[in-house]
Amino acid sequence: MPITDLSTEILQKIFEYTELADLIHLSQTSKQNYRAFLGRRMHHLECALHNSYSPLPTLLKLTLANEPSPTRRPIGTEVRIALVLNRITSVPANPKLTLENMKKMVHYGKIADRWTELYPRLRWRFASDNRRLLKAQEKERLRGAVYNHWAYTTLFHSRTFTNYSPDPPSPASLDDPRHRLLRTLSTVQQIQLSEYLSHIETLVELDLYPSYSVVLEQYPHSLPHKSLSKLGWGEGSEYRRLVRDIMKLGPEDLLHLYEHTSTKSERADFLCAQGVCFGDVPATMNYALSSITVERERLGYGLDGSKLRSMISAIHYPSLRSSTGMSVGSRLAEEEKDLPDEELVFGIVELPGRGKLEGLERVIERDGVQTGEWEAFVAAHAEIEE
Repeated sequence: MPITDLSTEILQKIFEYTELADLIHLSQTSKQNYRAFLGRRMHHLECALHNSYSPLPTLLKLTLANEPSPTRRPIGTEVRIALVLNRITSVPANPKLTLENMKKMVHYGKIADRWTELYPRLRWRFASDNRRLLKAQEKERLRGAVYNHWAYTTLFHSRTFTNYSPDPPSPASLDDPRHRLLRTLSTVQQIQLSEYLSHIETLVELDLYPSYSVVLEQYPHSLPHKSLSKLGWGEGSEYRRLVRDIMKLGPEDLLHLYEHTSTKSERADFLCAQGVCFGDVPATMNYALSSITVERERLGYGLDGSKLRSMISAIHYPSLRSSTGMSVGSRLAEEEKDLPDEELVFGIVELPGRGKLEGLERVIERDGVQTGEWEAFVAAHAEIEE
């Protein structure tokens, strides 16, 4: 049947299943289609935004994190961050979006969607025979991790905040805003964020800013130091500091480096453009994530003793694998294999073993606390145990 013969109700039902670009194009094909679109414009836009860039609550939180303060009075950094966190944590599970919000959300959604295209190359870097496109649910998980990472870098890796709090968050600081933000995430979301961070670090170490040892592994013969210095970025503790600095960059900057730079001078110029203070403090997300994981381990993830002992081995945070002192990227390059699947069972990609742990997943996918405050976090886990 020609689309011109379809009823308005059927056209509107079709609109609900389209992505944003398809919705706009389809609505412009005829006056009839445009009138059907206008009849429920906000509903159709919200559905299309969900189909293209979900999860919408997480995307809205990122948008609010980048909004200027609504007050015109000069306020300190601590108060400003508290106000932003209050706005973020008040976002409901089904937020009511405005047209202005949607326009801003599209920008972040497009960047996250580009990561879903790039991610298979990172996830199956060495096992390329297993490489495939991500499924719809896997794309949504990855976009959520990108949004959460981006919100953290926006709030806590900015020059304003690093000047205010240059040190990594202390595990004893229960009211640190960095801890508060990560407590709002469920354990499953934290695991997926950690997996994404791990692949980002590998991307930095092997593709964008390789060390001398990584460069030498790519050549069958030795290189003179002058040639090596034109390709590599150093070695040892000095190089590790460089990587920790680069990990402060958000998803948009990292994507720009990957897609639009190819030489050492271009990437050095990009770092210089960040300002002279860029290297003064390291990235702190892994520090904060480590503290939050310890908190949840102490509370047993809301599970009783016997069930916890049987399931705890399935909970892994790939970006925190540093017991050997070697970075994830360097270790993978040395072993020439991807992260083991048993460490990614609750990660972004669907794995066969996940179905056997449905009981555990039901618990750890809802153990985030909306406010992120320590007292509320403890109280919520007490309720789960009961």
